[in-house]
Order: sequence, then C-alpha cells, then structure tokens
Amino acid sequence: MSITWPRSSSRPVFPHAVAVLVNPAIAIVASSIAAATVLDTLTPHHLVSGDTVLVAGHVGSTPAVDGSRVATVIDATHVSVPVAVTIAGTGGTLTRTTAVEPLTLAQAKLYARLSGTDLDTLLPGWITTARDKVEQDTGLALLTQTRDVYVDVISGSILTLPSQSRPLQAVTSITSTDTAGAAQVLDPSNYVLDLVSGRIGLAVGGAFPSDLRSFQPYVLRITSGWTEVALIPAALVQAVGLLVDYYVNKDETALAIYNETIAPFRPVVVA
Repeated sequence: MSITWPRSSSRPVFPHAVAVLVNPAIAIVASSIAAATVLDTLTPHHLVSGDTVLVAGHVGSTPAVDGSRVATVIDATHVSVPVAVTIAGTGGTLTRTTAVEPLTLAQAKLYARLSGTDLDTLLPGWITTARDKVEQDTGLALLTQTRDVYVDVISGSILTLPSQSRPLQAVTSITSTDTAGAAQVLDPSNYVLDLVSGRIGLAVGGAFPSDLRSFQPYVLRITSGWTEVALIPAALVQAVGLLVDYYVNKDETALAIYNETIAPFRPVVVA
C-alpha cells in the first residue's frame, strides 16, 4: 500500500477524504447607485476578478442587474459588475458560472505559437483542461475555488485535507451527521487551521463529535487557491502554458519541460 502526502505536510493524505468542487449561491444584500454597480454580499463571495457570475432574484434596481455578468473583486464581500444602476436594489444571489483561468487567450496563443484565429474557440477548453491537469498533478488549487470535502473518519486530532485543498484560505464550516441523521455544525472554537499544509487540528480543549453515523459523517466546506493570478507561482502558470502548447502542437519537448517544471510541486509518494 502506498501513502501520498504533499511535500509541505508531515502527515499523509488518506483516501477516505475526497474534495468536490462546488459553486454556492451567495446572498446579495444590496446593489449601489454607480456606473458599475457594487454588489454587497452577506458572506464572503470567494470570487476572483474576471469570474463570470449569474445574478438572480435581485429586485428593485433600475436597470435590472439579473443576468450573466463579469465580476471585479473589491473586497471579501463586495464585487462590481458592469451595469450602470440609477436606483439601487436588494436581495437575490450571485453564483460563479465560469471561473477566470491563469492564462488569457492571448497568452495561450503565444505558448502555442498561434497567430490566427482558427483555434480561438477551442483554446479556452484547452486552457481549462491544462489548468485542471496541473492541479491534479500537484495537489494544488491554482485560483480561488470552493470545495465540499467528504470525510469518513478523522483519525486522532488532525485531519489532512485531500488534493486541491491547498493553499487553504478558509474553512467555512464543518458539519457532522449523528446516528439519528441530524446534522450539526461544529463550533469553530474547537479547531485550528494550518493554512500552509492544509490541515485541521483540534484546539486546546476542543473535541470532534463522538456521536456519528458510520458512513461519511463529515462534510467540510473549504476555500482554497490563490486569490489572483499574480500570486500563483510563475512555474505553475508556465506549466499551464506548456500543456496548452502540447495539446495544440503535440510537442513532446513541451511535455518534457512541463514535467520538469512541476517536479518540485508534485506530491511525495512513500511506499
């Protein structure tokens, strides 16, 4: 049996924890009167500037804000969207529909040595595929994403989160289900976070629940990834570009350089 853990962690990543990408609907408090209206969200939105979001159910604004919009992040609970609002509104939700990628279309074309527009409709898909491949190969989330982590067992006092949970930004909630089927949210005072290696440990005097159903009793909602493209290690951005080059040109040299580039970021496997 082999156990895999990230280089920066001293504990293994166990196969009983799996992270699933989610895009939760974030409640909107209000919109502002502005040339590009500012949406105030009830909780942190965890968006990245350039993300496409769907605004739904927002009422009272002139003109309507509902629809597909490109968001610009102002702070943790404020984003602007390009709608010139003259009467502010309230309520509704915003949901990320298309995440911004580490490479723009123009940058991907430079990596792939393309000058025309023949492949412009295909390149965005290759960029997404390349980014996903880098995340799988390194166990890292490149840009901010929200994940639900399903856990069967927490052994001892420390849980090491699975692949694509690092760099860890936040743990929104830890929910457990007891033997009666009732869900309970664990008080955050019970645990502390290791943001560097993606671990959750018990605080002094803290405790994980003891009354748990036998199968998958825990669901953790986490936020991971870098908050903007400029903060991603340059080698990882380059790795995305090298994969795009390989997908377009089937250039084995690009693939070899890709493997060399991500080698320092790959998880360590110990037999």
